[in-house]
Amino acid sequence: RILNQRCVMCHMDKGLAFPLETYEQTWLQGRAMRASVLRRHMPPWSAVAGYGDFINDNHLTLRESQFLVSWVEGLGPRNGGKVFLNVVDPKAPATREIRATPHTDHWQLGQPDLLRPLQPIEVEAKGADTTKRVVVDLGLTSTRQVRALEFMPGDRRVVRAATFSLESTGQWLGSWTPWHSYVNLPEGVAYRLPARSRIVVDLHYRGTSERTNDRSTLGLFFVSNPESRIPNPEIKPATDLVVENRVRLSSETRVWAIQPEISPGLSTLEVSARRPDGGTDVLLALTDPSSEWPTPYLLKVPRVLARRTEIFVV
Repeated sequence: RILNQRCVMCHMDKGLAFPLETYEQTWLQGRAMRASVLRRHMPPWSAVAGYGDFINDNHLTLRESQFLVSWVEGLGPRNGGKVFLNVVDPKAPATREIRATPHTDHWQLGQPDLLRPLQPIEVEAKGADTTKRVVVDLGLTSTRQVRALEFMPGDRRVVRAATFSLESTGQWLGSWTPWHSYVNLPEGVAYRLPARSRIVVDLHYRGTSERTNDRSTLGLFFVSNPESRIPNPEIKPATDLVVENRVRLSSETRVWAIQPEISPGLSTLEVSARRPDGGTDVLLALTDPSSEWPTPYLLKVPRVLARRTEIFVV
């Protein structure tokens, strides 16, 4: 269960790191797992617990961390010498082996309404980590309302993250990480994309030992019938609030995602909201955030911020 939820999205055959899909693979990497868990190096998640509740939270709970460490220090017991069964079925063959399943070969939100393959990108052998930019023409002939985006990398061995923005305005539309492959907007909210809109995709690649060509695919999900989706047929588009230091809100605002731009060497980052009554709420706190894993922080429940609230970043 822990491997399914936290690890195998990267640690799989033909993935970013050594596979952890079977008992044998996991047992061989026990010491490396223990060290990464204790240093909180893996899974990659920098948000401090207790400040915000996020849909794409990938951190190990204390119980999960203790379980993994004790399993390694106990020399990786294999259920009393028996092979794990995938299901509780007395008729199942005794040699059947459970495997952690990354679920990376299908769309998580169902079949997209619009598929746009990206142009092939060549990743050089023995190269350093790099970022490549691709502009995707959606081929829209009229204004469409987008409720979700999902991304499927072509070569999971090299794609570390992807960020999507609207070319005409620079508005952030979403991001992809191996452990959360889609962005689903809150109920009643949609991106309004005009005709001939183009999406800019920034792809973050890790260095690789061999040359490869990546051809990823972007999927869009449209609001097919806005009037039946929400009581009010007018869907307000999501807009960006860019905060470099501090900004005061001129109207009531709902925050549903925070996308920090992390500079190398940054040790901590805090995003707070100072209410008009003087109280302060911490929206996001990061420790040792990694520029290698550009991560959005998607709130489970959007936060409503009153007019004249001041957002500031430390």
